[in-house]
Amino acid sequence: MFKGNGMTTKLIASWIFGGILLSIGAWIMGHVEVNVGVSDIAYAMAIIGAFILILLGGLVWISVATATSKN
Repeated sequence: MFKGNGMTTKLIASWIFGGILLSIGAWIMGHVEVNVGVSDIAYAMAIIGAFILILLGGLVWISVATATSKN
């Protein structure tokens, strides 16, 4: 499909998946708040989970960029 510039369908799918991970992590970060009925543990778990999603999304994007530059 996009083989002329080194982008394959697998790389494009990985790039989109990384964007989805980043979007979910950012959405969680933007909506998490301490409220009635939310324990400190649940708040911390939400922040840590969102941070991990953002890190994984960035890692996917870095690997796509590395794979693209090698082609």
